Amino acid sequence: MKRFIALVAATTTALAAVAIAPAQTGDVLIDDDAHPNVGAFLLPRDDGSLRIICSGSLASPRVFLTAGHCAQAAYDRGFTRTYVTFDPYFGLNADHKIVSTHYPGTIINNPAYHVPYTNDTAIILLDKPVRNIQPVTIAPVGFLDALRDAGTIDETVYTNVGYGSAEQVVVPGTGPTFAFDGIRKWTTSGFYSLDPAFIHLNQNLKQGYSGTGYGDSGGPTFVDTANGPVQISVVSTGDVALYATSVNTRIDTTEVQDWLGPYLELR
Repeated sequence: MKRFIALVAATTTALAAVAIAPAQTGDVLIDDDAHPNVGAFLLPRDDGSLRIICSGSLASPRVFLTAGHCAQAAYDRGFTRTYVTFDPYFGLNADHKIVSTHYPGTIINNPAYHVPYTNDTAIILLDKPVRNIQPVTIAPVGFLDALRDAGTIDETVYTNVGYGSAEQVVVPGTGPTFAFDGIRKWTTSGFYSLDPAFIHLNQNLKQGYSGTGYGDSGGPTFVDTANGPVQISVVSTGDVALYATSVNTRIDTTEVQDWLGPYLELR
């Protein structure tokens, strides 16, 4: 997550009325419980403790939606099973007490995924359904195309939520680093460009926007509609310094929803 913000049950028809919120600027906002259906993809360390590697969202009671390159990173480390948390302060709660709420599941990559970001979607199929959190609503197929065709895609506000790093910090004697704190945050971005597979978002601080960083991969970007927010994409990549643009894999496509749909039916 960067500073200075301006930030699923599938349906079959495009949502015509999109609520265009005014862009907001200021420091990145701590999410707390604003987006309880956004969680973190965890992997064990050598000592057995858990660390965040990516973000994601609860797409159904048993499906945690994330990025394909995050799943591949887990596979490369020898993991096919892992955990998800929805704690807004992973490792510490508001009273700075240890928190250990996490859900086990099996990592399943999109079979069409290719390095680095082709079909960059994956899920963690949770062993048991999460009953106390309302899943996200996934945008219907063609949702972003409809915004473009209606001429509203440029004015739409794109809300990013995740556990990723903030601004670059220079540590004397070590050099630049992007610190993680285990806290779920949100930012807003502006529109940059759209293609069949990706939406590119503007996170230029000088233009009053912000966006995503390391660890936000797999996390959701939302658009507000008259019927509530819908998830349009998962975070894939961006410029190395986190200054200019983010690149997010669209989930409002037939390819993604045909693959994802059968998992969403599992109870």
